[in-house]
Amino acid sequence: MDSACRSWSWMMRKPRVIIFDDEVFILNMLKEFFLLRGYEVLSYSDPTPICPIYGKGGDLCSIHDRCSDVMITDFRMPGVNGVELLEFQGRKGCKLDIRNKAVISGYIDDESRMRVRKLGCAFFQKPFNLHSLMEWLAGCEQRIDLSQQVATRRKEQRFESDREVVFRFPDSADIYTGIAVNTSPTGLCLKVPTPLQREQTINLHASPFHSCSNASVRWVTKIENGAYLAGVHCA
Repeated sequence: MDSACRSWSWMMRKPRVIIFDDEVFILNMLKEFFLLRGYEVLSYSDPTPICPIYGKGGDLCSIHDRCSDVMITDFRMPGVNGVELLEFQGRKGCKLDIRNKAVISGYIDDESRMRVRKLGCAFFQKPFNLHSLMEWLAGCEQRIDLSQQVATRRKEQRFESDREVVFRFPDSADIYTGIAVNTSPTGLCLKVPTPLQREQTINLHASPFHSCSNASVRWVTKIENGAYLAGVHCA
């Protein structure tokens, strides 16, 4: 690791970067670069199964904490435009500072380049210079606060849903209902009319998605019409 690289070993967590690129070579190269810099790296070829703004949960991002400290996205991916992704995230209330996001591309048209400048994110032309990337990253790292947590890592693909879920609290016989707006192999995003509490335990009684009966609430956020979304992890 060169002298420009920062040691994070004394902090409570590693900085996290999310990378979206459908080119395996670029994805692996960036992954290795960030691993050597001491980052936790989440790398994907497509943001749509991972980014919570693509769920059916409402108008805003459903995640309580930001998903990462830095984000890099390719401009052209199958069915996804990186500039449109960042614009969509901005409209949906993404918690990550736009200055800590970057678009990379082998070719980008003038209109999209202007949209990048308007967004305020960084842009790197492929093949990009790692020194320029490091200079930008040094600025990003000045804005990273490792005392603040990032969202629980959830690598599994999400599946959209609108199925009813029945649940109760362990110390109560009262029955409640919610709607699972998306699911994964280890949890679900639950839409409820009243707020749940983070770290709260609930018992699932009628969930067609998981065999577990006990689950924990990882995050809660308020959405439109007074409803709430809760990220539920099956224990």
